[in-house]
This record gives sequence, structure tokens and C-alpha cells, in this order.
Amino acid sequence: MGGRSARDLSAEILLAWEKTLPERRPSLASMAEDRIPPGIQERDRGLVREIVFGVVRWLPLLDWHVDRYLKKGPDIPLEVRTALRIAAYQILFLDRVPPYAAVNECVAGLGRMGLAWAKGLSNAVLRRLADRRLTQGMEAARIPEGLDALCPVERLAVLTAHPAWMVKRWVARWGMESALAILHANNSRAPLVLRVNTLRISRARFLERLASHGLHPVPGMYSRDAVILEGFTGNPSHLPGFRDGLFVVQDEGAQLVTFLLDPRPGERILDACAGLGGKTTHIAALMGDEGEVDALDPKASRLGLLRKNVARLGIRSIRILPPAEVEAFVASQTVPAYDRILVDAPCSGLGVIRRHPDIKWNRDEASLGRMAERQRAILEAAATLIPPGGRIVYATCTIEPEETSEVIRAFLARYPGWTVVPADEILDSPARRYATSSGELQILPAPAGPDGFFAIHLRRGKRRRIDQPGRL
Repeated sequence: MGGRSARDLSAEILLAWEKTLPERRPSLASMAEDRIPPGIQERDRGLVREIVFGVVRWLPLLDWHVDRYLKKGPDIPLEVRTALRIAAYQILFLDRVPPYAAVNECVAGLGRMGLAWAKGLSNAVLRRLADRRLTQGMEAARIPEGLDALCPVERLAVLTAHPAWMVKRWVARWGMESALAILHANNSRAPLVLRVNTLRISRARFLERLASHGLHPVPGMYSRDAVILEGFTGNPSHLPGFRDGLFVVQDEGAQLVTFLLDPRPGERILDACAGLGGKTTHIAALMGDEGEVDALDPKASRLGLLRKNVARLGIRSIRILPPAEVEAFVASQTVPAYDRILVDAPCSGLGVIRRHPDIKWNRDEASLGRMAERQRAILEAAATLIPPGGRIVYATCTIEPEETSEVIRAFLARYPGWTVVPADEILDSPARRYATSSGELQILPAPAGPDGFFAIHLRRGKRRRIDQPGRL
């Protein structure tokens, strides 16, 4: 690491993240991967990711503890606050470093950063926190004191480390108990979930192969293609079978979206927001690699990674289109003739916070409305490419009605020729527990469940004429 400790490198990443405006931040995972030097040992890489993701996940809780012991008040330079947050996370959440070693590491790190003036202050704050951990135990020490003056929503926001606006809307929608379950689920550690490339190997044989290497895989509960490696923290590309294209990393929630699309061999299908191609390649696999799958995305970099994934998995039926927004692609078409389209629309991502804790701090309530406008535009544009009898699956990895049911309600009100095909008529039995009475697939975050997702299968009536966007 060029002489830098995992702690120093974590501080660099966290400072870069904090200094970037929320609306311009790349994902925390991307920032971390870009800044961790190549060649770093896997153990150190894992520790950096643990600290960076842990601090961002528990940000307000760590600040609350730190601020309780700051005699001069909370106004301290960001560099010092970042150092304190890292040490507080190590003390309250990690066993790897003894509490007082974490204190000493922090003080030494401040000296290397040229912040010697903050050494005494930090030492005093962190030693009180370390004492608390040693006398009360780690879990009890995490529970902050002094929350009595806060209202219930604000108190819950600190305890579970979520923005107050998010807690407020979830409590109002689902009640305190259900909202609390979601908040806790968002702070749980997501398992590594793989999707077997059934074009090359069956799930049963893949499970045997992983087990023969000393791993402990289990079949997924809801997707017949899923394999779960609970507790695995290494690099998935180092797992057996990666180079041979035997799997991709993909949560069961995302896999169920493709099952809901229900692709058939020989069809022509468009993945209108393909991204890195997790669902695109799953579509091709479910079609037996027989047919045509077009992949569309506005970002060339994502399509480049999709191209690599397609080559690694050995899929021939996927055609990667030039980078373009959905609307521009639609305008360039003369014959709308897809059998099915998947619209996995860009969204707030509030269903996948457990994997991307930075999402909590990159969104605000107003952003949901902006997302919804974009989602409606994409869905309406994509619908013009479907002939009578064709189908669309609209999906988002969020749980917010503005981006899910309200988008669909507005679409169906404007275009009555479309109908909902109930999810429980398509999905396998175990996954039907997530089918709603309205016909949707709706997964809410839960510690032992899949990622939060929404999806709905729409079928176009056979009598309506296809025309331009907005004239269906």
C-alpha cells in the first residue's frame, strides 16, 4: 500500500467521498476500488472495504458518540472527524483491533497527516469510548446515550443510522414495527449470491464444484439458479469457475425480475437499461441462447463491461447496441417488433441499501420525484416498440411508491390497452410469497431475504395500434 496503512487508505477514500457533492458521487464501491492500489493483499483490501463501508453505513451513530465527548463542540475539521469516525467504528464494531490500539492508531495517523494539534483531543474522546466498550461490551456500547430529547423519528434515525426523512416516511407508511425491521435489514450484511450460468453447468454440479474446494454453498431459496455463499468476504472473481464463465454475482431479487419477464427461446427481446448485463445474460440463459437479446445503455463504459461478461459466459445471442438513451433509440427505429422488453429503470436504489449504504446519503426526498419522471418517460418510450400481444416488465430496485406502483398506475391510466399479468401466474412457487394482490413482485428488505425490488409484468392488448411515443 505504498507505506500507507489500511486505516490511512480508508481515510483517503472517505475524505474523497465526503468532499464530493452527493449528486455527483460515483458509487462508494467504485470509489474504493479505484483508490485501492493494485497488488494489495486480499486481507488488507477486505479491511479497507470493511472500514469504508462500515463508517458510511453507521455515520450518524458514530458522530453521535464522538460528539458526546467533544468538549469544544462538533465543529472540527473533516480530516479530524474522519479519523475519529474510523477509530470509533473500530472500537464499536470490530474485534480485529483492541480498543486502545485503535485509539493509538488514530492518534499516530493524525500525526502523519500533520494534525498534531488534534492528537490530545482525539485521544481524550476515543479513550472514553474505549472505556465504554471494555466495561459494557461491544453491542451495549453502541447504544448511544442522550437521545431522550429527540422525537421518536429522530431517535430512530440515530439508532439505525438513516436520514430522518427516510425514517419518517417509512414509519408513516408501514408503522413503527415494520419500518424498524426494514431499517435493521438495511444494516445487515448481505450474503454473496451467485447466479449459475445454466448454459454451461447445472446448479447441482456447480454446488458440488464449490464444495470440493472447501466452500459451503447452499441453493438459493427463491431462484432456481441461485447459489448463496453466506459469510464469504473475498473477491468473487477468485472463486472456482469464474474464468470458465460458470456464474455471475447477482442477488436473488434481481434474478426474480428476469424470471418474471419469462423469456422464451427464439424470441426477440430488448433489455432497455442493460447496465453491466446481469439481467441481460440471464435472459439469454433462460432462452437457451436461442433468439436475439438486444442490450441498450447510455454509458459506453458499462456496455464495455457487459461485452466482457458476455464473452466470459460464452453467450452468442446478445447483441450490444451503440450507447444511447432509450428515447433516442426509439426515435431511430422504424419497425417496433420486440416480443418482450425489460425496463430495469434507473431509480433511487432504496431497496439495496444493505449492499450500498452510501445510497442513504446520496438521495433526498425530492430526488424520488425526479426519478419518477425519468422512469415514466423510459417506460412510455419502450412501450412503443412492443406490438400487440407483446410484453414489458418494468422493474426498480427501490421500495418507494413514486418509483413503483405510481409509475404503473399513471401508465395504465394513460394507456388502457395494457393489462397486468399477475406475478403469481409466472413465478415459481417459492417466489410467489412476494407476489402482491395487485399482481406485482414486491420484495421489502429483510435480513434473510433478497434485495428489495419491485417488478410488474404488462401485456399489450391485441387491438390497439402502435404509433409514436405518447400516442399508444
